[in-house]
Amino acid sequence: MKKVLFVIVVTLATIGIRAEEKTTTVDKHILAIKVEQQEAVNKGDIEKFKEISSKLERLSTFGDKEWLVNYYIALNSYRIGTIAYDDKEMSEKYIESAKESIQKSIKGKDDFAESHALFSSILGMELGFKPQLGMTNGIKSGKAIAKAKKLDPENPRVYMIDGTGKLYTPKMFGGGIDKAIKLFEKAAELFKKEEDRGIYPDWGKEEVYVWLGNAYREKKEDSTAIEFYKKALEVNPDCGWAKEILKEIDLE
Repeated sequence: MKKVLFVIVVTLATIGIRAEEKTTTVDKHILAIKVEQQEAVNKGDIEKFKEISSKLERLSTFGDKEWLVNYYIALNSYRIGTIAYDDKEMSEKYIESAKESIQKSIKGKDDFAESHALFSSILGMELGFKPQLGMTNGIKSGKAIAKAKKLDPENPRVYMIDGTGKLYTPKMFGGGIDKAIKLFEKAAELFKKEEDRGIYPDWGKEEVYVWLGNAYREKKEDSTAIEFYKKALEVNPDCGWAKEILKEIDLE
């Protein structure tokens, strides 16, 4: 009997060690993929994003933290969709893919604010291809961002994403440039306080300043906008988005 108990204990301990090793392996891959995603963002490299998508799809088969992997799959597809926006067919394809993945993430873990915030933005992007969904997506997007704020009221990405939505929503429907600027400013302050997030999302530290720049350009205040684009480059000297906009301004 003692021998049987010993075998059971050893077996359970071995299973526990293997599970821990598996978790560590998934975490290491996620950390590496986060670095790759940021590099792809810096360059606006769609092909790199596609490579990352393949890695994430393989990682999702591990089963551990599948909800988080699905978040990064959605973010990756969302990035492709935004970069390829001028190619309507490609952009729509990846935004729809992002929507499917983020819904899987939410189904796997409903209390993760990042997923609800990203879902809100994806729904907004979808409207560009399907304006007939205006009322439906508008309501869903509003509920998603409200839930994200409730779940994580100090999350800078939540406020930045809310700001992007407000920037392109008419005043009569609750949006407007000034509302967007206030949200971007709040996000910028929260980014300054954000500590190491490990395997969890930490993107956006430089993007929030690009968004502030974009908002001030909408107000025809280019000098202020330029200062924010330069601020983005102070945070991340490799920010290709800010560099491209500054080049455009120089040519105007």
